[in-house]
Amino acid sequence: MSMQVWFVLMIGMSASWLIWFLYRPLQGNDFNLQKSNIALGKQRQKELEQDLEGDLIDAQSFSQARDEITQTLAIELSQTTDNSFANNQSQNNYGSFVFVLIFLSVFSFGIYDALSPDKSQKVESVEQQVASLSLDESLIKLQEHLDKKPDDAKAWQMLGLTYFELDNLNESLKAYEKSHQLDENNVRTLVEYATTLARLKNGIFVGKPTEMVERALSINPNSIDAIYLTGLIAANQQDFATAERQWKQALMLLPLTDPNRQAMQEMLEQVQSMRTPQSQSTQNGLMVDVIIPEQLMRERSKDDYLMVYAKAATGMPMPISIVKIRLKDFTGRVILSDDNSVMPSRLLSQAKKIIVVARISQTGNAMKQSGDVDFASDPFELKGTSRILLDMTPEPEVDEEPLPTKESIQSLEQKVKDNPKDAESWAFLGYSYISIGKNKAGVAAYNQARELEPTNVSLLIESASILAQLQNDQFRGEPIKLVNQVLQLDANNVEALWRLGLYQYQQNTIDLAIATWERTLPLMPSQSKAKIALMKTLVMVKEKHSGKSQKDETVKLTVNVEINANTMQNRLRTNDFIMIYVRAASGMPIPIAIEKMRLKDFSGKVTLSDNNSVMPSRLLSQAGKIIAVARITKTGQAIKQAGDIEVRSQPFSLKETVKVNLNIK
Repeated sequence: MSMQVWFVLMIGMSASWLIWFLYRPLQGNDFNLQKSNIALGKQRQKELEQDLEGDLIDAQSFSQARDEITQTLAIELSQTTDNSFANNQSQNNYGSFVFVLIFLSVFSFGIYDALSPDKSQKVESVEQQVASLSLDESLIKLQEHLDKKPDDAKAWQMLGLTYFELDNLNESLKAYEKSHQLDENNVRTLVEYATTLARLKNGIFVGKPTEMVERALSINPNSIDAIYLTGLIAANQQDFATAERQWKQALMLLPLTDPNRQAMQEMLEQVQSMRTPQSQSTQNGLMVDVIIPEQLMRERSKDDYLMVYAKAATGMPMPISIVKIRLKDFTGRVILSDDNSVMPSRLLSQAKKIIVVARISQTGNAMKQSGDVDFASDPFELKGTSRILLDMTPEPEVDEEPLPTKESIQSLEQKVKDNPKDAESWAFLGYSYISIGKNKAGVAAYNQARELEPTNVSLLIESASILAQLQNDQFRGEPIKLVNQVLQLDANNVEALWRLGLYQYQQNTIDLAIATWERTLPLMPSQSKAKIALMKTLVMVKEKHSGKSQKDETVKLTVNVEINANTMQNRLRTNDFIMIYVRAASGMPIPIAIEKMRLKDFSGKVTLSDNNSVMPSRLLSQAGKIIAVARITKTGQAIKQAGDIEVRSQPFSLKETVKVNLNIK
């Protein structure tokens, strides 16, 4: 039954009761009132006569009192008669009651209409409007809404989240900043704003993001999102005790039916395992974190086996220590120790240089089967190493970046001519010039870009890297000045700190380089490939500095290069340089080992070893997946120039391949 029907019924009932109250009781009271007055008068006269007979009053007083009783009774009877006449008259005047009923109804409906919301003007909230829309549709709807209501903090917050989901972080930040200005104490906005800022810093919650999370927590100490982020910040800073405490609190606040409870529980177990002291039998144990990409997990059955084992870097390939579990039971980490040793006489704690392998297998057999997927670490010393990470993400295909065309360079030249204050176009032009060998023009273009935007951190980093490449990857001089300029603007810039450490290493200030890189590690996203590469670099540098790193003369790579006769005759000169080098298949493009000579001195092949390594801490024998490159160049510069001829191999491992053939056509 609708509200209007109920309202009509209530009006009808109220009117009926009012009419009954005003009309019926008075209609039946007239006769009783007259009787009551007469009876009362007789009673008084009787009492007066009794007083006279009892000599309580004299005859004169009796006569006077009786006259007063008679007069009073006459007056009361007269009033009762008048009221009765009036009631009889109103009984015949039903029009007044009809008027009361109509007035009451109209007045009540008027009040109801005035107080009830106007359906024609009812507007859905902005959340209701975009609830069922796609991200692109939500974006349009929110922008239209904000054109009409630019002071709607909630809508700005939702716009920021929409841009975040669309991976447009710059626009997301602008929207969150506007929402924050309109509502500074909104916890959700603070948390999402901080997350977006950290995303732009490669997931690092340092500086303003941390301040925002702390602000959100001070406003609402029970905000699950703020508590979770506080734990994440602590974990990134290796403060596992605080991370555990915060995530326990978040888990207590999460409803039992919340789908995020399982993920939170897994994170809590992981951080607890980092804090749990090892028993005597695992003092020489090794924590192995294994990253299995989602694509690979989808391709495999949850009942497949994951085998993680350690084996000697040289000699028998038999596992020393092994853990085998189902994929469905894997939590992201296993611990190899003497408890997992295959043979009591061959303990993990007694091993020296080892390799750790992670293999996914349908059968779980010790011998590798068709369809198995595995990943092996580089050889490393077990002593001093308590943790290693294996990333089973496949290496990306290597695509050669095309050189800028003449038309693209002319377009950039015209662009900076039309708009000489376009710093981005100046930087592109500088890179293009250097790519075709016009180094002086390229450096000048980069200088012009930096003059226009002297605080552009990305531009300063790019300039430092380009200038370093022009002087054989050395960061002395202008490159390190630009790196220090970045650190003055952002003391925690990961790119600048990494290059500062590299410069310190090149200057043979090893302790400073180690300290800089150790400071950099906590600022990098956990389990990122860049962080893993830096961790490996740190291990090698420390080994070299302590005298433990030694060249392995047994590891050699032969590179055969066949040059087409027509190419040699028509395009090349005997004084041209040929550079043959290997570099990592992913990560830093800096050569690991290189041989450079004149074409006239080239015999058709070279043999690369640790003796050709560019850096003592980055030996060829310690490399994982690598690529072999042969380049013929007139200048001999490290950066590829216009006119250079270059061929590359596919990624391979020295453990599988000791000879590579390259063909220059």
